[in-house]
This record gives sequence, C-alpha cells and structure tokens, in this order.
Amino acid sequence: RQTVLVLQGGGALGAYQAGVYQALVEGGIEPDWVIGTSIGAINAALIAGNKPGDRLPRLQEFWDGVSRSSPFDEFFRMMVPSNIFANMGTVMRGIPGFFEPNPSAMFGVNREVGVENASYYTTDPLKRTLSNLVDFDYLNGRHTRLTVGAVNVNTSELKYFDTREMILSA
Repeated sequence: RQTVLVLQGGGALGAYQAGVYQALVEGGIEPDWVIGTSIGAINAALIAGNKPGDRLPRLQEFWDGVSRSSPFDEFFRMMVPSNIFANMGTVMRGIPGFFEPNPSAMFGVNREVGVENASYYTTDPLKRTLSNLVDFDYLNGRHTRLTVGAVNVNTSELKYFDTREMILSA
C-alpha cells in the first residue's frame, strides 16, 4: 500500500499545501509518491527532493522567500490601504526567488524572439531557488517518487516527468 500526495496548481494555494504536508508529518504520515503540477510541482519537488527531516524547513524557506514584501511595498501599503502598489510592484519587479521580468520580452517590441524569450517573465530565479533547496542526488536516488506535469510550450501538450523513468534536475 502506498501513500500518494497529489498537489495541484493555484499560486497561493501552494502555501496551504505546505500546511497540509506539515499536518501529515505531525500525524506520522510521509508520502511514498508525490505528484504535482504548477505550484504543486514546486512543493512536490521540495518534499520528494529532501530527506524527511529537511522537508518542512525547505518548504518554510521557500514560502518565506516568495512571500516577503519589499520595503517599497511596505511604504506604499502605509500610504494607500490597498494592495494596488504591492501588485504593481510584483508586475514590475517579479517575486524574488520565483520570477522576474524578462528584458528580452519587455524590450523586444516589434522584433522576433524565440519561445524561450517570449514570456514577459523569466523563471531563472526559481531554477536557482530549487537548485539551492532541492537535493537532486536524493531526489534521483529513488527514495520518494516524484511525478510533475508541465505543458510543452511548443506543442501545448502536457508532459509528465517521473523520477522512476528519468533523472530530474532544476
């Protein structure tokens, strides 16, 4: 019998997923297989890609990092009691450790760019974050199975990546 944890996408829902995982751990339950897509794939990698004792601290570090407000956001929040400036800041600066504006797309108006540069944002910061927070040797050591789903931007087809079938990296 396997314990499987399935985590969907949904942005901030990922913080809730981290709390659910914490409750499972506190109840003595560790998954044998973690499956995720979008933000759920990030959480899944943080869980499956670390030894059980390191999983909650890594999840906490990730969520602390991506939910931290900048001094700019805090200043404008005091001036205008709404999230409009914080939201504008996210659009303009991205979220540290997660995504940032892609200069190729921002300044590439009226010129062709490849698929890898067509997005307004780049997830290079997320790649660095995952490289720091996920133990890829452990992940690929067949301890806790990981399956993540992603869309191939060239074909629009869903593709699954599974540690039982391939070596995964950031």
